Amino acid sequence: MKRMFYFKILAVLQILCMSSMSFAQGAIPFTVNNNSPFSDAELYVAVVGIDYTTGNHVWVNPKTSQVLPMSSSYNTVQGPTPGGNLGPGGNGKYANCFVKLSEIPNKTFTLPLIAGCRVFISKGSQMYLYFFGASGAPSGYAGHNPLNSTDPNNGILYEMIELTNNQYGFFGNPTRVDSFKYPMGLELLGANGYQKKVGEYKTQSEIVAAFKANVPAEFQGCVNDATGEITAPSKTAPFAEGTGAYANYMKSYVDAIWNKYKTQDLIFYAGDAGVFKGRVIGEQLEVVGQSGGFVGRTGRVQYRPSTQEVLEGKGVLDRRLVDGDLDLVIQAQLCAAINRHMVNVTASNPGQQNWYDAPNFYKANPMNHYAKFWHLPGISLDNLSYGFAYDDVADLSPSLHTPQPTKVIATFGGYVGILNPSVPSTTGIITTYDDCNFTGFSGGFGVGDYNLAALQAKGVRNDVISSLKVTQGYKVILYMDDNFTGTSTTLTSDSSCFNATWNDKVTSMRVLPNGDTGLGNVTYYLQNRNSGLYMDVWGSSNTNGANVAQGTYNGGNNQKFTFTHLGDGLYKIVANHSGQSLDINNFNTANGANVEQYPYNATPNQQFVLVSTGDGYFKVIAKHSGKLVEVTGYSTANGGNVQQWENVNQTSGHWKLVPVVNSTVIQAENYSSMNGIQVEATTDTGGGSNVGYCDTGDWMAYNSVNFPTTGAYLIEYRVASAVTGAKISSDLNAGSIVLGTLNVPNTGGWQNWQTISHTVSVNAGTYNFGIFIQTSGVNINWIRITKVANGAKVALDSKEEIQEEVEFKVYPNPAQEIIYFSKDLIGNTVRVFSLNGNLVLERLLDKNELDISKLQSGVYLIAFDKEIKKAKRFVKM
Repeated sequence: MKRMFYFKILAVLQILCMSSMSFAQGAIPFTVNNNSPFSDAELYVAVVGIDYTTGNHVWVNPKTSQVLPMSSSYNTVQGPTPGGNLGPGGNGKYANCFVKLSEIPNKTFTLPLIAGCRVFISKGSQMYLYFFGASGAPSGYAGHNPLNSTDPNNGILYEMIELTNNQYGFFGNPTRVDSFKYPMGLELLGANGYQKKVGEYKTQSEIVAAFKANVPAEFQGCVNDATGEITAPSKTAPFAEGTGAYANYMKSYVDAIWNKYKTQDLIFYAGDAGVFKGRVIGEQLEVVGQSGGFVGRTGRVQYRPSTQEVLEGKGVLDRRLVDGDLDLVIQAQLCAAINRHMVNVTASNPGQQNWYDAPNFYKANPMNHYAKFWHLPGISLDNLSYGFAYDDVADLSPSLHTPQPTKVIATFGGYVGILNPSVPSTTGIITTYDDCNFTGFSGGFGVGDYNLAALQAKGVRNDVISSLKVTQGYKVILYMDDNFTGTSTTLTSDSSCFNATWNDKVTSMRVLPNGDTGLGNVTYYLQNRNSGLYMDVWGSSNTNGANVAQGTYNGGNNQKFTFTHLGDGLYKIVANHSGQSLDINNFNTANGANVEQYPYNATPNQQFVLVSTGDGYFKVIAKHSGKLVEVTGYSTANGGNVQQWENVNQTSGHWKLVPVVNSTVIQAENYSSMNGIQVEATTDTGGGSNVGYCDTGDWMAYNSVNFPTTGAYLIEYRVASAVTGAKISSDLNAGSIVLGTLNVPNTGGWQNWQTISHTVSVNAGTYNFGIFIQTSGVNINWIRITKVANGAKVALDSKEEIQEEVEFKVYPNPAQEIIYFSKDLIGNTVRVFSLNGNLVLERLLDKNELDISKLQSGVYLIAFDKEIKKAKRFVKM
């Protein structure tokens, strides 16, 4: 027997946030369903916990719903005495607190406000719990201890639900922290249509067989073939502290962590708790909050944990030290990361680690294979389970919560073979229908893989789908056999009725993004089609959760967003000023959910599908909801809010992606070395100096010029000349890489300035850049090097739209607000293009000038009607 006083129902972070939750309704009905081969008369139910108002230990009589104080006077049932074990009372008697399921009216009792509660369900016999008392010492009860060979509960098949029902709502879950004995399910219903299920949907024998097939030799001893039980490794002899063959299973990994982070910083992302940074000092790990709710506070782990402490989340991983709440938070994060093998001990300098990156959990040994198993596809609904004490870190546990619960249903036997009529029809990014023309039962699905078991968990039976809706930006691959095998077909749009080949033939499917894959890893401004304003992290805030709105163009980093392609047209979008990701608040899928910035943690509400409208704009679609990122209410106001809303092709949800042109400007007189060059004052725009008196054979070199990425670069030279026939060339690394030769036009004077250019291809790197005077007669003011976005070189080389032989001039060039034309062009339409060919400005001229004040800094191409057939490059400063 072991003493039972409390249990960990939720991770520390969830417990700490209760103060912000709304109040619950109080007592609620709790139903026990039987989905096993056993009769109701063979199942026994008991309810024990702590009175929420008094703190005393109580039990609930399931037959009458009466709440009774826990007292030794209830120890009246004579139990077995294996090995002469007479139990805590010394007389072999145990609490008379179990009732047969068949004796509970409607299989339902009233669950009061209660904390630390367990609902036990056993088969064939009551369990043998011993009551000490309601309060004082000793108090509480003693339950099953699987490490005690003479425990009277050994061999009894039982399961339990852990829960708390208090003023903050219902919190509960089935658990595999200690063991698996029989499949279980739990369903919670609440106000405003809340309904969610968790639990297993395979039989006991199927689960045992799957476990044995998926865990290595060290964990095979967890299985009892005679009883069908699977015991957590920490509760088995091979992992016993000090004596077991695998007592030090985690030791090498823990030692590597402690040794590595004595000499370098451990930096990790911990979800809502934020980012932490610290080191092992002596034997104590100390980390300080860098962002989130614990900034500046220090959390501690007293010393390196043992294998048992890691597997059970106990000892130094469950100990208040100086800052008690934060200590527990850090211990929970570390415990989860070690079980999942997420602490990096291989990279020489791993930098910030994401301990919430679920796709990379359980990728290397040593790891908790027992916990990993419960999250494998096909075992539990949504792959959620409590495989170890802190499995709710990163939301992988089957914990259910609602602040206004109305009913709880525990199902002994889980959901094996059940098409539960309580599963409601749903819609999603992909919606399947049992019948043609989008009728009959519907199942809604997000991005992910759905084998037959996962389809059934949504209420979709095998071989029943007849029609299907696909949200724009996604595709679905249908398979005729389970586990994504057999004949397949891909759909990217709605199908109102499948043909004879596919009607009622779907057994598994995959849902994937289906966006534009050609946007690359580029930084953009996002201009709204409806308003012409730009997406903006308001106030340039660096705060987690800072609001995203639309604003007047300012060229600031809070209006620049770097896109990272994740595959299939799915992108991570990060604000340049803060390094934080665009984020749909709190995973909300509803219309009107707010768009904000938040540290990137690879969750689907921080990933976006980009779909082209076909005319230069894109729809930005939140992966988790399938809804557009749009400006609220078609607002054209500076500060208009950005939210998500269903896709009805609204122009407020269309965004032009304007590449941010980042240029390197080299003042010609700032050479690292030269031959034959003189410096003089210039009258060019901006003033300063230029180099002159450049004769044939003279040269200039500029050290450490960086070309950040491989690809095309536009190199411009600001030149003046009073002669005809001057030539210059440029190169890298003292001529080892030749970039090309340019003719210098006779500009009409040594201070009459023009810009000449060429486009070259350069591999990423840092070089010494050189200019060589091939033929004398040139002054040079500056050189500008600009990375050319995808498609720009095509635009530069287009002979139809853009010609190098110009018949008009643009001045001043560069310009800040207004450019003028050297001949009368009033009445003509002028078009301005970005370097990647996007039209950014179009005007019918009513005077011989153009306002460019709203353009961001960069290089542009300007063209007129085809009958004039002229084009020119200019620079907006």
